[in-house]
Amino acid sequence: MPTYEFICKQCGHRFETQVPSADKKNVRCVQCESADLQEKFGINVSKGGAKESPCAQSDSCPSKRFGFG
Repeated sequence: MPTYEFICKQCGHRFETQVPSADKKNVRCVQCESADLQEKFGINVSKGGAKESPCAQSDSCPSKRFGFG
């Protein structure tokens, strides 16, 4: 399940939550319960049994050529 980071526009609280993509619109601030949230992009990762990508082992991986690996 993906993890999303939000900032509440009402109280400024930052928090992460794991919800299905389809339920993102139903997330509320864990501090003040406001639905007026701003999603912070870039953290959207699935936590769990993922193994290291075979690309990480290869020097020809595009992410390594651009300095990401």
